[in-house]
Amino acid sequence: MRQEWSPEELLANWTLVDGDWDLVANKSGTTRLGFGLLLKFFELEGRFPDVLEEVPPAAVDYVADLVKVPATDFAKYTLVGRTAEYHRKQIREALGFRPSTVADEKALAEWLAVEVCPVELVEDRQREALLVECRARKIEPPGRTRVEKVLVAARGKWEKTFCARTIGRLGEAGTARLLSLVSEDNEAGTALLAALKRDPGAVGLDSLLTEITKLNDVRKLGLPDGLFTDCSEKLVAVWRARAIKMYPSDFRDTSEDVRITLLAALCSSRQAEITDALVDLLVARVHKINAPSGGWRSSSPPN
Repeated sequence: MRQEWSPEELLANWTLVDGDWDLVANKSGTTRLGFGLLLKFFELEGRFPDVLEEVPPAAVDYVADLVKVPATDFAKYTLVGRTAEYHRKQIREALGFRPSTVADEKALAEWLAVEVCPVELVEDRQREALLVECRARKIEPPGRTRVEKVLVAARGKWEKTFCARTIGRLGEAGTARLLSLVSEDNEAGTALLAALKRDPGAVGLDSLLTEITKLNDVRKLGLPDGLFTDCSEKLVAVWRARAIKMYPSDFRDTSEDVRITLLAALCSSRQAEITDALVDLLVARVHKINAPSGGWRSSSPPN
């Protein structure tokens, strides 16, 4: 939760309203203040704070003034124990929430794998999406450790789905050609992978011919058109970046489905990039030819 709140924001978000006062009416001192802050925190975040420091100091001062309890008493409130558990139960029931179950965690992992992981690669945003979905389902999110396990499970499910879909589109012949690139003692495959990782360099006839050869070699892999058409560019870029740092032995250390998908992402991306680079090289070469002081010139005397 953000820590800076304006007076107007405190009034709009942290004020105890009629139903809230009914809940705090029979409480006093530290428990009165702690309950009031937990209630408003849960309303805003859809979860309870993990530590007292998550509650903004400005909110502590504001709610303390409302319930007529010194703000310093909040430091005495504990987030564990029977009193805190009872407070959580009261707040959940008042707001129509329930604790999450193992079945909920499995369902949330499935939802993340299908709806979030294919388009959102940043872990913090995946976590935010999970918390938003818990709130929509009126579920109190599992604890921090359990949340991380749900996220790991979701990413694992999505990775398997992504790999299986890629392999299905490649077919047996396509996967065999990719796997051969990193098979032991395949010098040609090693050379092609190394070449794919290199940039074309300065504009010139040699670089142009090198890129043409590279493009012809990668086209021999026969990657199908639209292999990653329905995937986000960021997703493919992440797999490409991961693959470009790997040596053949690194590929062989991964599971076969991951190995194939990494190679497919690298080769497919580089094929498109080399094609674009060739266009740029040709355009640059044409400009150089047309320049007064440069270009390819015949050494033969004029007729």
